[in-house]
Amino acid sequence: MESQFTQTDVVVVGGGMAGLSAACYLARAGVSVTLFEKATNLGGRAATQNHDGYLFNRGIHAIYTGGATSQVLQELGVTYTYGSPKETFVLEQGQLYPFPANLSSLLGSHLLGVGDKIELVRFLSTLPRLEAQSVAHMSVQEWLERKIRRSQVRRLMASTACVFVYSAALDLVSAEVFVTKLQLSLKHPVHYVDGGWQTLIEGLHRAAEQAGVHIVSGSRVASVEYQNGLVQGVRLGDDRALPASNVILATNPQDATKLIDGGNYAPLREIVDPLIPARVACLDVALRRLPEPRYPVVQDLDHPRFLSAQSLYSRVAPEGGALIYTFKLLDPMHPSDPRQDERDLEDLLDAAQPGWRDLLVKRFFLPRIEA
Repeated sequence: MESQFTQTDVVVVGGGMAGLSAACYLARAGVSVTLFEKATNLGGRAATQNHDGYLFNRGIHAIYTGGATSQVLQELGVTYTYGSPKETFVLEQGQLYPFPANLSSLLGSHLLGVGDKIELVRFLSTLPRLEAQSVAHMSVQEWLERKIRRSQVRRLMASTACVFVYSAALDLVSAEVFVTKLQLSLKHPVHYVDGGWQTLIEGLHRAAEQAGVHIVSGSRVASVEYQNGLVQGVRLGDDRALPASNVILATNPQDATKLIDGGNYAPLREIVDPLIPARVACLDVALRRLPEPRYPVVQDLDHPRFLSAQSLYSRVAPEGGALIYTFKLLDPMHPSDPRQDERDLEDLLDAAQPGWRDLLVKRFFLPRIEA
């Protein structure tokens, strides 16, 4: 193919966390890498927007430590400071109860009866020995129905599962995903990153440049060129070409398919077409102060909703200010009205942080984002 670039071994399409991480690993292994990001700034879904000192992620972001994300950041030398939530509350029928996360909170819980507490202890005690892959063949819903007899315990775990797997459709998600997350959460803390996730992007950006990655932002890859089943390189939106023997598509699956044969490349479509993206509705609010510091993290037992005042634990707001993330887990099989979703999240704020409307500085509503 005709080229206006120097040939590279690998082209990475996408300058978010996945693309930057892949580029770092390859460059450190001695491979020449060129990364393209269509936006002016790197970050993708991990980008952070600064509004008068309030650092908005695109919806709630947290690192479940002990998993792949923290391992990659550690291996690539990306450091950050953080805070971890100390206590979660459960909202049921307008009342807030401490989440029974340890023995003392479990014994004193008014959310669960005596029989519920016994079953929850038994359920949690089996998790360390459970191989997550052994339940990959069944859905979260089926697994919970098999494992838990008491309805209140099952409701609590289903509510937790919705948050962990980013979906209200527990019948569509493999139990392996939930079990893996649950096992991590019982052993490792959640991290809310100071400065928002842009901190991680900046760290990965530095690591990539130090490794020798050539980063081109503000440049859209229009297609992946291939011949006889072999990659030849990429063609950009302005019709310039870059030869490469390998291409990594660090984009969402739907965008990836469009880059090959105009979306008609059957081997990739066979993988992507059956996938159902997990989507959430997010309402993020910046406030002059936090109206109710007693309830900074709230999980809704009656509806698939969650709230976190991350500014209590990480530096993402001006001194004295508050930044609260709320989200509603959606069910792709039962589409909802975005206007109602926004009202539902406002109602959650009313329940956990009454008076927030009088303290509002800025709000962002994201009706449909992929989790």
